[in-house]
Amino acid sequence: MPCMLMSFEPMNRMAEESAGLVKKRTEAEKIAEEKAQALYALKGMEQMSPRPAEAVFQQTRDWYNDADAKLKKLEKEGHDVAKAWKKAVDAQERQQLENLSIARAWKDLHPDQNVMEFGGAESQMLYEKFAATPNYSGDGRVDLHTCSYCHKISMEELKFCARCKKVVYCNRACQKNAWKAHKKICNKSDTEKVKSARLTWDQLEALEGEPATGQTLEVRAMLDESITRQVFRCKDRNGVVRRVAAYTNNGRIQGLVPGAVLQWKNPRFHYFMDGSSGARIEEEDLVNIKISDK
Repeated sequence: MPCMLMSFEPMNRMAEESAGLVKKRTEAEKIAEEKAQALYALKGMEQMSPRPAEAVFQQTRDWYNDADAKLKKLEKEGHDVAKAWKKAVDAQERQQLENLSIARAWKDLHPDQNVMEFGGAESQMLYEKFAATPNYSGDGRVDLHTCSYCHKISMEELKFCARCKKVVYCNRACQKNAWKAHKKICNKSDTEKVKSARLTWDQLEALEGEPATGQTLEVRAMLDESITRQVFRCKDRNGVVRRVAAYTNNGRIQGLVPGAVLQWKNPRFHYFMDGSSGARIEEEDLVNIKISDK
């Protein structure tokens, strides 16, 4: 389906960096992103019909080669180029997957249309479903620029509650006003916080195949790649994408569809024979699986 989707993520990132809302990228990260963008642009042009003019290909190759040369120079200077490159490729892979998932979902809604309309309620709904990460709660993340009581946004990092380090406030007045409700949860232990955390793919992989006992992996199903058994490419809260494959008796996980959120308690990381990785869900794992549409 010919459908062009534009990502505003790079521009948003630049604005957030300028405002001090996010950590600035290193020089290696910036150049790695350029190289990855050029690489995926070349891949995309190879699949176009009709093919773009050779001059366009050459311009993109020059862009790629220029970024590649800069990265090699930084590597010689001791910069962690490998880490920056992996991060950049993961980001491009995620963006491509999001775009494809949105386009396919639009095609399902409008099988007779070849052009996706932007700005309407349907396109916004699809964007929020596939481009947004799952709505996590209890994962320990705190927005350091938004007051937990009055919800006003500050350009400077706000101060934590000194007791639990889980909420931030504009000032003493907000902290005092919030205390009546906050004191009921303020003394949660570190153990309780760890148990309520939602694992990412990287955290699960770090366990080297051992089950994450007492913890839960939470990912969003993005793209259905099923053939004989159900296989989905799934994204975690950091945007990292891995595969989830159903090795159940019927090769299915009931309720798992594009856009759904999968929660797996006591998960294990798995390396597949084709070189991909993620999660292999067996029949006995189904009791620990929860599927929702949040």
